[in-house]
Amino acid sequence: MARYRAVLFDWRGTLVQNPDAEWCITRALRSLDRSIEPRAVEAAVQGLATAGELPEILETERHEDCSAELARSVTMRRFELAGLDDELANALYRIDAEPTTHPLYPDVPEVLSAIRDRGSRLVLVSDIHHDIRVDLAGYGIGHLIDACVLWFEHGFQKPDVRMFALALEAAEAEPGDALMVGDRASHDGGAAEAGITTLILPPPMDAGPRGLDIVLRLLR
Repeated sequence: MARYRAVLFDWRGTLVQNPDAEWCITRALRSLDRSIEPRAVEAAVQGLATAGELPEILETERHEDCSAELARSVTMRRFELAGLDDELANALYRIDAEPTTHPLYPDVPEVLSAIRDRGSRLVLVSDIHHDIRVDLAGYGIGHLIDACVLWFEHGFQKPDVRMFALALEAAEAEPGDALMVGDRASHDGGAAEAGITTLILPPPMDAGPRGLDIVLRLLR
């Protein structure tokens, strides 16, 4: 029997890749049949970085994922402050929600399957602003996931301990019987406040395996 009755996983940056701004802007421009000019891409990247540090954006990001509508509003405002035109902003927002923008890390299917084989339940706990359930089958992991707890459906977001309580309820597990795996202590660390053993992965160096085999070692 596995050490933990349930394993809770963050989504982006943990199970699926999160491409940088340069990649996303380039893809958005290409989707609009616009030319890819390095200086223009660099200016857009810098604009997004600068906008992301403005007090207005930092404040709204504290609750932007509490609803899909709010998430879009905050994101589009950031794009506006970054100097992106409406067409490019809409393309960038659309591309961010496409599964092809966020491929699975290559070791994910094998690790999730092994976790299920050991008798643990799997729950996705994400502050994403759209429903990823419809995409799980396309990723080839839909049959492995027992439940999804998505912030925008409940009105609060990480690191609010209420979300991790919902995840435990979905997994039918107590805090001491669960393991949370994420990539940001500032967000996923809220699980520790809920009494859940929490593993924070380091930033990925590339698109190779995420190193999730460590989870299997913790289940022994």
